[in-house]
Amino acid sequence: MKLSASDFPEVPLLEMHDVHLQEVEMINAIYELIMAIESGKSRRALLDEKLDELLIHTQAHFANEERLMLEANFPPYAMHRNAHNLFLAELQAAVSNWKQEQAIGPIDQFMRFTLPRWMKDHISTMDYVTAGYLANQLRNE
Repeated sequence: MKLSASDFPEVPLLEMHDVHLQEVEMINAIYELIMAIESGKSRRALLDEKLDELLIHTQAHFANEERLMLEANFPPYAMHRNAHNLFLAELQAAVSNWKQEQAIGPIDQFMRFTLPRWMKDHISTMDYVTAGYLANQLRNE
């Protein structure tokens, strides 16, 4: 079940939207890799590498969004940052669990269900509002 850009709302700040599209591509590559591992056609070490790339990308994504919010004095900054921190801890735990246990089921469930559901909820609420605020600030500069 691949993700599509249309699965997520387009936020009113292109910079943020582009990052979401990059993550959709990364997640889809991980889906394909998980299926290849399940069918014996790929190595598990490659999944370690792709999960690390997603984790690093997500950390940079969140850090950049938080920097933009601080620069714009975005009022609910702390709430948005907290949502990032909670999810990042969940993603780190899923990656760590995969690396320790090498059990495909839990990471497959996380990537297919937990991550897309969180992204959809977060983008359609917090990111949408944040992007609108930031875009408005940029127009008024």
